[in-house]
Amino acid sequence: MDDMGLDEDENDNNEEEDDDDDEEEIECDPFLLKLEGHTGAIFCLDVSANNSLIATGSEDDTAMVFHSQNAEIVLKCQGHKDSVTCVRFSHDSQYLATGDLSGLIKVWKMASKEEIWSFELSDLEWLQWHPKGLVLFAGTVDGQVWMWKGPQFVETKTMQGPNAACSAAVLVNQDRCLCCGYGDGSLRIWDLKSAAVAHSLTDRHHAHEGQVNCIDCSTEFNLIATGGLDGIVELVQSNNGKFITKLDCRPRGGEGSSQQQRREGEDEEDAEERENKNSIESVALASR
Repeated sequence: MDDMGLDEDENDNNEEEDDDDDEEEIECDPFLLKLEGHTGAIFCLDVSANNSLIATGSEDDTAMVFHSQNAEIVLKCQGHKDSVTCVRFSHDSQYLATGDLSGLIKVWKMASKEEIWSFELSDLEWLQWHPKGLVLFAGTVDGQVWMWKGPQFVETKTMQGPNAACSAAVLVNQDRCLCCGYGDGSLRIWDLKSAAVAHSLTDRHHAHEGQVNCIDCSTEFNLIATGGLDGIVELVQSNNGKFITKLDCRPRGGEGSSQQQRREGEDEEDAEERENKNSIESVALASR
């Protein structure tokens, strides 16, 4: 019996030593590259298609372009009026679009490292380039979608949505259409040639019960996925706008469809905080 007791003590000691070994920190480099130069928080980042450049937008009202190999500052984009919240490289890595909260958009030519165009609109929600051509898109808080054709950016089209922010967008249908989500939960697929609505989901049975936060598409399956403030993911067919299904990602336990309703004794701020905890912030569709 005494021998058994000793064996147990030895086993306990060995287990403690193993635990200590597991807790030892492995020393490693904390990062491969450190980008320095901004004096405020960084709100956005993009990498050029050729992987040679990294662009960042900051609270300090500037955007910066760094070399991806040595973190050298290639370009400091100045002249914005507010925090830079959007930076996007064109498909050929030759141009950079930057946008700030006030709605001021600038386009920079990387070869000459100079600003070549600027435009001011209402508060900016997002910026996006066409993946095959020099066409720039922007969505605004008043529900408008803007489209400019480069390199002069003189040719312009606008697509007016509902009286709600155009909060997210993705190109669909062989990049001939732009699918946009709005602050009222609705979805519209715009034909880029005619600047008209090709398909829409606006009724209360199919639209989100709050802002559409994110959109992704699968060209392989003609499928669109949207994520909303309501904690729901919706699947829609991109070629005909047909609603497929809703995926309820909210936690179970009695909340159900009444989650958006105010609880007894709950003030507006607490209700908003509770609802935002279930918000879908990102969606991604995998290829086969």
